[in-house]
Amino acid sequence: MTKLNFLASLTGLAALFVAACGSSAVPLDKLTDAKSTVRAAQEAGATNNPQAALHLKMANDELAATQKAMDDKDNDKARLLLNQAQSDADLSLAMARGAGDRQAAQEAQAKIVDLSKQAQ
Repeated sequence: MTKLNFLASLTGLAALFVAACGSSAVPLDKLTDAKSTVRAAQEAGATNNPQAALHLKMANDELAATQKAMDDKDNDKARLLLNQAQSDADLSLAMARGAGDRQAAQEAQAKIVDLSKQAQ
């Protein structure tokens, strides 16, 4: 019975080793999310803001590198690049939206000043 337990333990360790060393595929939904965030940043005007445009370019470059890593079956590298791409796309989107919000606030402030001048 001890040989059977030893063999079961050894088989379990081997299975654990294979599972830990094997790299799983990149989740396609995360890839789709990153691409959607890049599109949203473009639509929000990231190309008109130098900092947002820089992060948008980085995200696009990282997405291209992710695809290459996936083609090369280097899923660990692809996952890392995909996480970087998502982060840069999120930052680009936030910067683009922030610039738009800032401009809208300035326009609203200008209207308030005009209205207060008219009221006097």
